[in-house]
Amino acid sequence: MLDHIKDLTDALVRLDKRVGFRGLVKYVALILVIFGLFNFKSIVKGGIELVIELQEEMHNEKMEKRDQLLAELVPILAEFRGETGADRVLYFEYHNSKENLVGIPFKYIDLVLQSTKYGVIPVSEYGYQDINVGAITELYEVIKNGEIVYCHGSDDTDFQRKYQGTYALLQEVDGSKRQMFISIPGVNQPIGLIVLEWLGDGEDNNTDNIKRVSKNFVPRINGLILSKQ
Repeated sequence: MLDHIKDLTDALVRLDKRVGFRGLVKYVALILVIFGLFNFKSIVKGGIELVIELQEEMHNEKMEKRDQLLAELVPILAEFRGETGADRVLYFEYHNSKENLVGIPFKYIDLVLQSTKYGVIPVSEYGYQDINVGAITELYEVIKNGEIVYCHGSDDTDFQRKYQGTYALLQEVDGSKRQMFISIPGVNQPIGLIVLEWLGDGEDNNTDNIKRVSKNFVPRINGLILSKQ
């Protein structure tokens, strides 16, 4: 191998003396073109294999980050639930996997994680998959700007009037009575949504304290998600 490299180097040096640097560049370019023509299939095959290998490597790295994110979110959500006294904490993420006929993407929301109080039945994840955000547009437009929205229960006619799709969705899927909705801001647009749930009507005397606690937890969750980019 070293002998071949030495022979090639010597040949290029002799050629440089004869035709000069510009001529040498032209000859080298011509050689590369000829080499490429005779080895086109090998080059294309090698390129495709390289792209596939890089894609697999990037996918594996992303999946590893996803595993890390979920593992680190579990104790934070449990702590969040404990400090707010909620029966459930639901963690949702937005995604877009389809487009309409003019290329505008649909936005969906999926339940990714949940933390439940001891003795409380977890929500079925199948009921909260691929939910079109259009079903909760009114709520989404309010909370994406940082406002925290609270539903006081089945008698909260004001909430039901403003966010009819949201109230109907939660009542049908998990039967919770009171909820608090908090956006996860991301950088340029919201990443997801946190829903605190209480199964009984209960008292609302600690609503302000729950909002205060929530404002401490959301930056932690947001920072953790962004750190896994």
